[in-house]
Amino acid sequence: MTNPVDHPGFPLATDVRPEAPPKKGGAGRVIVAVVVAIIVALGVYSLSSLLLGGDDASDAKAGDCIASDQDVKDQGTTETGAEVVDCASADAKFTVVARVDGEGSTQSKACDKFFKAEEVFYVFANSAGDGYVLCLRPQA
Repeated sequence: MTNPVDHPGFPLATDVRPEAPPKKGGAGRVIVAVVVAIIVALGVYSLSSLLLGGDDASDAKAGDCIASDQDVKDQGTTETGAEVVDCASADAKFTVVARVDGEGSTQSKACDKFFKAEEVFYVFANSAGDGYVLCLRPQA
């Protein structure tokens, strides 16, 4: 057997280096960035629902009582969250007289038929999905 050192041009086994791995494209980074953005967006949505008022009244029906997370103005529109609460609770500010599905605007006239001409009432509207309005009577 001959010594490899005696044959110039042939590398020693210890001189053989593996090829560098190919550089990865930016697709992996893009995917990670999109996933992180989605997680952040969901977090912001959840936090805003908690802090700015969510819609815990989506299952409300006639006879339920509602609390709002803002003082509701007698005139105009107040953006507020609503929550079904026990009618004996100090937080109960309104009684649901009727629920009208398929509506989603506080300007809806759907509640007019449930009240007398001079009676004070409020409309809580949610336009998510098909939308709904709650026709509310203030609690005495």
